[in-house]
Amino acid sequence: MINRRWLVTFSICSALLGSAEAHSHKLGRILIGHAWALPSQTSEAQVFVSLANDGDEMDELVGARSPVASLIELRTNNRYDDPPLRAMKLDPDKPLPMRPTARHLRLIGLTRSLVAGDRFPLILDFLNAGEVAIEAAVELGSAE
Repeated sequence: MINRRWLVTFSICSALLGSAEAHSHKLGRILIGHAWALPSQTSEAQVFVSLANDGDEMDELVGARSPVASLIELRTNNRYDDPPLRAMKLDPDKPLPMRPTARHLRLIGLTRSLVAGDRFPLILDFLNAGEVAIEAAVELGSAE
C-alpha cells in the first residue's frame, strides 16, 4: 500500500517536472507522471517522465519507442561517452524522477523538429507491467 510520504514525494516530483496540463497514467502498479520533452531542432531530444512503483515487487523500464524517433535510449545523464542503460529500476515505494542533465530518455533520429506546444505518442515498456501508450508534450524548460 502506498504511504503518505511516498505519495507526497511523487506529487512533488510530478509537479516539478510537469506543467498544469499534466496527464498521469497507471499501468498495473506503475504510476506514470506527466511526460515532457525539450524543444529540439536537431536529430536528438530528451524526454522526462516521473515514474513510481506502487507494488510490492521491483519492476523495470526496459525500453521506449515513438514514431518521432528511430531509437530511444535510457540515459543517466547528458554525457555521450557513457553507455545507455539496459533498464531503469523501479523499486517499490521509491519514485524515479527524470530531469534535464540527469536521468532521461534520449530520442535519437528525430523524424521532425520538436517545437514547444507539440505533442507526440510515446510507448513505455516495463519488464513486468507491460507496455503503455502515453502522450508527451514539448515544453520549454531549463536545460540546467
